[in-house]
Amino acid sequence: MKIAVIGPVPPFRSGVAKHTGELAKALSAHGEVRTISFSRQYPGLLFPGEDDRDLRTRRNAPDETEYELDSISPISWRRVASDLAEWKPDLAVLPAWTFFTAPGLTYVSNALRKAGTHVVSVVHNAVDHEGAGWKRALLTRQILASDSAVTHNRGLAEAIAGFAPDLPVAVCPHPLFDFPEPKGLLRRRAKLELLMFGLIRPYKGADLLVEAMGELAGEDVCVSIVGEMWGDGAALMRQIAASPASEQIELVPEFQSDEYAAEYFARADIVVLPYRHVTGSGVVPVAMRYARPVIASDLPGFRETVVPGVTGWLAHPQDTGHLASLIRERLERGDAGALRPGLMAARERMTWPRFARAVLVSARAPTAQTYADRATAVA
Repeated sequence: MKIAVIGPVPPFRSGVAKHTGELAKALSAHGEVRTISFSRQYPGLLFPGEDDRDLRTRRNAPDETEYELDSISPISWRRVASDLAEWKPDLAVLPAWTFFTAPGLTYVSNALRKAGTHVVSVVHNAVDHEGAGWKRALLTRQILASDSAVTHNRGLAEAIAGFAPDLPVAVCPHPLFDFPEPKGLLRRRAKLELLMFGLIRPYKGADLLVEAMGELAGEDVCVSIVGEMWGDGAALMRQIAASPASEQIELVPEFQSDEYAAEYFARADIVVLPYRHVTGSGVVPVAMRYARPVIASDLPGFRETVVPGVTGWLAHPQDTGHLASLIRERLERGDAGALRPGLMAARERMTWPRFARAVLVSARAPTAQTYADRATAVA
């Protein structure tokens, strides 16, 4: 079986790049895999962070990755599509996560379908976060240019039903990344250590966590908000400085290597994700990797992995009072460590071989509309 995987892999440093690279490796157990990545993913002027690559992670890329696809060069789209069509893969796998790379990936998907290849979209986002209508339309077009899809939760499958009700969609948990073991470099500062990790964007609710921490001023709890700031972070910095709990809040607004990320997760008792909206999160499986429970917003993208009293707790979305009460309850009960058995059991289901199999059989999965109908019936 010939399998083409087209998308970002290391040294691109997003969670999607890690995911695509690991999936390509897992699929190699089922056939001959060609991995095509970007020569340029984002132009420097348009990328909101400092750099979209971390050359230290190149070693984690699949062997013989071809960095040929330029996100803003239709010439490269045609060249890659023609080359792959001539190779005649049985299956092509492409991630769908942002409007910016969608035009090139849509072009390649359509060309391969015309050549007889079954195209699978790995849907990380069904709509672009904080995106305008035209951005959502570009991402929708990419998903429509596939024969089947795979997502990490039923909420995403329901979202796909809104524009592609007949598309077969397989649902499989986000596998665990192979993050390194911590060395214990960070000292504890409080009885309860919290961590919010990942890109700091408005929809992720760092400001809500800061507001909740204001209700916990003087209590034996500290939080670290760690991740590269996308956009103007001045408002968040001013909010922290003005908070009565400012001494309990650490802001680290920069990208962290896997090795140093491990230190933050090792120090944390609980990972907090107070998102305003979500289709899924790569931070949850990292928390699972380190057997850390999660307090997350009670949203469809979290409900299947953050099970109250088993792998974490769910907070009312955008309700900082409820978030603060959940944190205080954990502080008073000291029960974060008690969830380790549930976390370890959840980890057993979050494997790359299992996800690779879901990709391979996605054509036989229920349609997106089936998930929407089930959700309506439950409601």
